[in-house]
Amino acid sequence: MAIVGAKLVNPEFIENALIAAFEIWAKEDINESHWEDQFKDMGRWKYDNETRRKNGEVVGTPRDIYDLGNLYRSGIDSFHTEREGNTVTAYWHWDATNQSGEEYAWRVHEGEASNVEARKFTDDIAFAPTFFMKAPGRAFKLQVKQALAKL
Repeated sequence: MAIVGAKLVNPEFIENALIAAFEIWAKEDINESHWEDQFKDMGRWKYDNETRRKNGEVVGTPRDIYDLGNLYRSGIDSFHTEREGNTVTAYWHWDATNQSGEEYAWRVHEGEASNVEARKFTDDIAFAPTFFMKAPGRAFKLQVKQALAKL
């Protein structure tokens, strides 16, 4: 015996489950967990220099990109999802500014700030070729698997 055909009934249930899985993943696995791991892991991002703050405090090494938390909070606080039809998009706007009022997320990410080592904190999600090999991609697959198992 051979199967010669198949029919998908009510595909909107699958679509809604996938969208819900994405929204949960973006909120819980990324915004509430992944960014904290990226920013607060002291050994993750190399910084060999010493920094002297305006108040005279000296910040040495090791140092994380959390620092005073402005960059971190700018992303966390700006997080939102937009749903249009069967498309859902997650957004973060890393818009923290330095003392001169310039946004500096790109400089930190690319190594153009006081630390010349790039700290590509968004690459685990944004770099498609390795996405499913990294923790965020594995977390996304788990959310999808759990959502589809409920159907």
